[in-house]
Amino acid sequence: MDTAVSSYVVVSHLTVDPEGAGALEDAFRQRLGEVDGVGGFQRLEVWRDTASPSGYAMVSWWDSETNFRAYMGSQAHRRSHARIPRQPHAPHATALHRYEVIAR
Repeated sequence: MDTAVSSYVVVSHLTVDPEGAGALEDAFRQRLGEVDGVGGFQRLEVWRDTASPSGYAMVSWWDSETNFRAYMGSQAHRRSHARIPRQPHAPHATALHRYEVIAR
């Protein structure tokens, strides 16, 4: 278990056509190592929804909202999306939730 203390968690909910799920999962596996060196980043996980074959949650832990926002506006973030499948099976973000950790 990661012993770092996180203060900011971002959960992005995605849906993708079942035909594109394999390519999306491959892209996520490749992406997991790409953010390791980003300032303030602590951990990224991708979860598949067991109740829906087209649903995923991408969960990332950051030390601050400032560092998360800096990464979201960076070239590194844009490059990380290059491997995500394009049409017709592109994932669609259905929700983006942001949380502050108050206990862990």
